[in-house]
Amino acid sequence: MNILLKKMSEKEFTIYFEDKVERYSYVLSENVHEVNSEDPLSKARKQLNNLLPKGIETSNHHLFNIYEDDLLIGFIWIKLEKEKKSAFLYEIFIFEENRGKGFGTRVMKNVEEWLEQEGIYYFKLHVFGRNEGARKLYEELGFEIAGINMLKTIN
Repeated sequence: MNILLKKMSEKEFTIYFEDKVERYSYVLSENVHEVNSEDPLSKARKQLNNLLPKGIETSNHHLFNIYEDDLLIGFIWIKLEKEKKSAFLYEIFIFEENRGKGFGTRVMKNVEEWLEQEGIYYFKLHVFGRNEGARKLYEELGFEIAGINMLKTIN
């Protein structure tokens, strides 16, 4: 079982982006607790367009398809900030049917090796509190909590 990260093509990115908008709008609807007139789908598209204004060509952003041998099993999106010697994980997404098989751990270890070769010291990410599977993975990989947002619903 060989894990390979392959840079997305323009066409692959277009398909990924539309899928990401839908998935991110769902995450926003489940995790963003505020009154907002903007629907989650529009908000997701707007935020993602702001993060990737030049699409796949947005500087410092690296978007890869994840393969196990010849089988596409997911995606990963990372931003490098070489001057700060840091990287930010925007997404690791393993398809549902491939979860729980150790792919996330193997991909993250491959990414850490790549980041080390790029001279990166710090690897950061955000995870929503309800995403227990991802939190468990990141903790097992040695990520530490850097801050905690808290919420209380009134009425």
